[in-house]
Amino acid sequence: MSNEEDLSTGSKEVERANKASPSKISKSLALHSTHTFKVLFAESLNESTRASIWSMFEANMRTMYSGSSFGWDPPKKREELFNRLSRFLLVYPTDEKDSLVAFTAFRFEYEEEENILYCYDLQVSESSQRHGLGRTLMNHLSKIGTDFGMDKIMLTVFKGNARALKFYNKFGFETDVVSPDDEDEEDYKLLCKYL
Repeated sequence: MSNEEDLSTGSKEVERANKASPSKISKSLALHSTHTFKVLFAESLNESTRASIWSMFEANMRTMYSGSSFGWDPPKKREELFNRLSRFLLVYPTDEKDSLVAFTAFRFEYEEEENILYCYDLQVSESSQRHGLGRTLMNHLSKIGTDFGMDKIMLTVFKGNARALKFYNKFGFETDVVSPDDEDEEDYKLLCKYL
């Protein structure tokens, strides 16, 4: 049993969002011409999909985590990524429904008296990068957050990940008030975007 604080309760909006089915969350998604988007709970992922998610995460982030204060700790990261409260927005090419090309893992949380859609991960496979999928995933998360009454979207990003920082800044994210200061020794920032 984890000693982690339960952030899934505390407000009626977060509690309602955490009870929402994947099909209800999917109603927030706009149709897309070249890709299929699917919402699933972590507990509903089959082993093949879990392996694809992990493989993409590892390919994109292993080096960055290895050199960070978090360190490369696959069991710990798998526990966070596949937490029972994690929801996944999975992206497949419309003509290849078994070939995962991007995903985002998110949770509905209540912290510091705010309703938060927390984006735990947003990953796009190397071959599908620079085609707008990250932007599309963020648009979907914004719509989901708005539809479920969240106050903001939050995420963690490494200070050394200039590409990600530029992407999130373009999307309107700013340093959150609870983030470590730039002068702090921490190698990450907490960013937020109010909805």
